[in-house]
Order: sequence, then C-alpha cells, then structure tokens
Amino acid sequence: MITTVSPKGQVTIPAPLRDRYGFPAGTKVVWLERDGDLIPKPLLSVNELRGRFRPGNDRLTELLLAERARDREHEHG
Repeated sequence: MITTVSPKGQVTIPAPLRDRYGFPAGTKVVWLERDGDLIPKPLLSVNELRGRFRPGNDRLTELLLAERARDREHEHG
C-alpha cells in the first residue's frame, strides 16, 4: 500500500493496516527506527500495560512472540 506524506508531515495509515495492527482512532503512535526502516507501533496506555509484567503472565510471552513474527514478515517482505 502506498500513502503520501502531507505538507504537515502527516501520513494516513490505510484502514486494513489500522485494523490488522491495532490503530483505532485516537491511538498515539511511537515511531521506531530499525536498520533504516521506520516502524510505527501503537503506544499503549498505562491501563493497557497494567499487569503485563507480573510473574507468570503468559499473555506477555504471546504478545512478544506475535510481535516478533510480524517483524519477521516485515523483514522478509
């Protein structure tokens, strides 16, 4: 998918990607730079982070593995 940077430096994330990667309206986005690529990630709120780092929280492992799988897909086209 192709988007255009506006004169104000704004970019629209296409709806299929917003839906797939969890960018609902009002989401704050953090931009990561990795090996010359810019990677937008939804910035999670304090409420969304609450409880994620407790010992035995298997959900964190699932989230990290899913994120790594998406990164691999991105790296390999």
